[in-house]
Amino acid sequence: MSQTREINFEDTVYDFLKGSKLYTSRVSKNFNLEYVLDVELLEQFIRNTQPETWRKLERQFPVNTMEAVANEYAKLRDKRGVLNLIREGFVLQGASIKLISFKPSSSSNPEHQKTYEANSFSVIRQVHYSTLFPDKSIDLVIAINGIPIITLELKNEFTGQNVTHAVEQYSKRRQSKDPFLKNCLVHFAVDNNTVLMTTKLDNGNTRFLPFNRDTKNPIIPDKFGSSYLWEKILQADSLLEILNNYIFYEQDEKTKALTTIFPRYHQLSCVRELLADVKKTGTGKNYLIQHSAGSGKSKSIAWLAHQLSNLFDANNQPIFDSIIVITDRIILDRQLQKQIKQFEKINGTVKTITQGSKQLIKALTDGDKIIISTLQKFGYISEIANLNGKHFAIIVDEAHSSQSGENVKDLKVSLTTDDALINIITQDDENSDPKDTVEKELEKIMASRQKLPHLSFFAFTATPKLKTLELFGIPDATQKSGYRAFHEYTMRQAIEEGFILNVLDNYITKSTYFELIENEKAEEGREFEKLKAKRLLINEVNKHPFAISAKSHIMLSHFMEKTIHKIGGNAKALLVTSSRAHAVLYKKAFDKIILEQGYGIKTLVAFSGTVDLDGDNYTEESMNGPKVSDIANEFKRPEYKILIVANKFQTGFDQPLLHTMYVDKVLGGVATVQTLSRLNRTTKNKQDTFIIDFVNKHKDIQKDFQNYYQSTILDKATDTQKLYNLKYEIEKADVFSEDKVTYFIEMFVRKRVKSEVLSPYFREIADEKYLALSQEDKDKFRKNIIKYIRQYSFISQIITFIDTNLEKFYLFVKLLFKYLPYEKATLPLEVTQMVDMDKYRVQEEENGSIILNPEDATLENKQSDGHKAIQVDSKERLEVIVKQINDKFAIALDDDDKVVKEMYESLKKDNSLMESLRADNIEDVKRLKLRESIDDALLKNAEPPIEFMNKLSKDKGLANYVVGQFLEMLMKEANESNAEYFEN
Repeated sequence: MSQTREINFEDTVYDFLKGSKLYTSRVSKNFNLEYVLDVELLEQFIRNTQPETWRKLERQFPVNTMEAVANEYAKLRDKRGVLNLIREGFVLQGASIKLISFKPSSSSNPEHQKTYEANSFSVIRQVHYSTLFPDKSIDLVIAINGIPIITLELKNEFTGQNVTHAVEQYSKRRQSKDPFLKNCLVHFAVDNNTVLMTTKLDNGNTRFLPFNRDTKNPIIPDKFGSSYLWEKILQADSLLEILNNYIFYEQDEKTKALTTIFPRYHQLSCVRELLADVKKTGTGKNYLIQHSAGSGKSKSIAWLAHQLSNLFDANNQPIFDSIIVITDRIILDRQLQKQIKQFEKINGTVKTITQGSKQLIKALTDGDKIIISTLQKFGYISEIANLNGKHFAIIVDEAHSSQSGENVKDLKVSLTTDDALINIITQDDENSDPKDTVEKELEKIMASRQKLPHLSFFAFTATPKLKTLELFGIPDATQKSGYRAFHEYTMRQAIEEGFILNVLDNYITKSTYFELIENEKAEEGREFEKLKAKRLLINEVNKHPFAISAKSHIMLSHFMEKTIHKIGGNAKALLVTSSRAHAVLYKKAFDKIILEQGYGIKTLVAFSGTVDLDGDNYTEESMNGPKVSDIANEFKRPEYKILIVANKFQTGFDQPLLHTMYVDKVLGGVATVQTLSRLNRTTKNKQDTFIIDFVNKHKDIQKDFQNYYQSTILDKATDTQKLYNLKYEIEKADVFSEDKVTYFIEMFVRKRVKSEVLSPYFREIADEKYLALSQEDKDKFRKNIIKYIRQYSFISQIITFIDTNLEKFYLFVKLLFKYLPYEKATLPLEVTQMVDMDKYRVQEEENGSIILNPEDATLENKQSDGHKAIQVDSKERLEVIVKQINDKFAIALDDDDKVVKEMYESLKKDNSLMESLRADNIEDVKRLKLRESIDDALLKNAEPPIEFMNKLSKDKGLANYVVGQFLEMLMKEANESNAEYFEN
């Protein structure tokens, strides 16, 4: 068994490295522990690569030349850090000293290549690193020109030890303040199959991160699973590239402490594979990077942008003139600026566009290397300066959702000259005939929608949609015509490696049961559109004061009992509502309960525009207060615990203190993953998350998450012929003729007439032909036009031919659609006045984890060509509609679930109570009297709602809330009766 000892694993790694390019073997005693240097190797590098510098040093320090250099190095290392010295070198008595020579970006300078090859890597085993503990040693150390940069602890699993024992050694048997260990850039804990790393030893608090190809490294025939580390990563070329382009210092905004950032394996492999493919294939290709939240996407984008800006082709020419990063995230701007500044010595490498299109035009024409902008700014560039012959890399950050359509067309037009577009058009033999100016203009527009040879797109997303996969993905080997991402870091791996939390671990669903009854206002035999009536009535139930208050109480009780103490008392919650009106109602209900219960927390609400409820107008400012201008920033304050949202903050909102989510909205597809993933960020003391969902079910959530848990694959490409089918269906409606389209194009493209000329033209078409259609045909016509507009904006980017008739049709119907009068089939609101809610209950249904399978998901590319039948909403009597709703939602309800309407009517008839409320009593006296009257009303009832009574007696919070609700309603009643008294 001698061949399975730990030392044999160490032999494997050591022997491979010492025989590698630029590597040499040294021994522990070669290190001078006072300077933490192999002084001999550093002197050798300076002498060989900087002879003039060495002569200057000898003149200044004729006796102990290298001792002076080593002494100055040690002093500056403690001030500036090893990485800074390696990158920038230092000056000693007028002599400029370089400690390393990085590989040149191009091969145009042979002298630079020669100094690069003069670097000397050394691998040393069993290094006695400490003067305080001379008997302790580290298995392997790697140094560059005598400067130690990497340590490794190796464990052979055949001996019964593994990577956890290596981690324990680093954490418990290595002093983190030891100069040798403190100044190494990264430490690896390695066994036969697993690799972990850390850039900072902190004794018992040391945190090791995975550096594996997957959660578990795949099996490699006849090799250790971890062999990629020494065979690929630790090779000289690889390490020098990492030192030059990846490692950087990151400063904590609060503590200002510096942390050394070493790329994780997937980040390194992603950027390297992208660069290699671009270098091989050149520009004009699209790339999709499916990286989960927790992947460190911002750093990957920064590394990619920096290295694309310095990428050269075989002729030593830069492949890209500028790198354009499309993002709406301010934090990414800051990270790019700070990180790339450490790599570049030339100021102004990164240009953030903050002043509009003029600044963008100047940055593009000046050839700024990295430009950060929003996509919308490209839509305002009417005349771009000369960009002839320039090539661009466009990195699309997932925070920006508009990855296709008109916005991207504007970007392409802005970055493409007329000559370039004409070259694309003339590649099609069918377009070789002479064209008039209109056809030429349309061909240019259509060509600008397609893939362009001078533009390369790099799209980062955690949840690729169908269109994103087809537009940016690569062919998938498992599907005949499918697509997948170029590089992947899955949600599964991110969860298993601990970079994000699994938000499905604690997931409770609650079902709402209710019963409706027709009241005295109901009109016998009156019929309503069935589907719309059901939606309206269910919406009214969800907005009913009793429903809002019941769910508000459940959520706040849960938050105060279960959530508020999490994350060291800093936990926050998000309530996702189904509409702006619901957000307003919940904000009012939450604040009322918080005040009554004395909870001592605050809420914020986020919705757009103005909401009109019962004659009152509500805005974010009126509900949050005028001092709250930035909701996301305000929510960071400790007193704000719950954020109530309607279609805001469900994507791109990064608040690690979010622990709990309350969902009162139907979710589906990508929106499910994006919304619930607001909880998955990790932070100190955050151990878990919690979700209470009042609408969705476990199986639906599981289905949506499964699509993005592992790799996401599109099953087949879109059939571009569908556009012609849709075009035919629209033309068949006979609303307009081909002559109308031709005339419009002449006016719009050639003559560029103003909108006031086009307006009556489209109104006439709509009034004459569209209004004459039946309602069913109107609906079909509108829906087909919407489909064509949406599909063309996408399909035009993937087709490989030019057909200007499709572009003409698109431009025409896009404007015509705006002039089609839309008779929205609204349901009379009287239906809600004819129905009362009689019973109501919220009941827990599912409690536990939602389990996902570690398998790739295939999305089905369902394509519609306009032949789908239009659904007709039949009419039905109100009593039948109410019965159908009750059959579904009134399951297992009994009299204990009655809404407290009867009690309210009883309290109104209590003269003693009403007199007390009208009197000039303090509120506490009124509350006490009301509580007594409620108890009396419950006891006098022949069939009291037992469950409700039990809740009031056991739940003090609910009792206080019910008293508050009744007090508000009865005081309004008392004030109205007082007003009537004085009027009479």
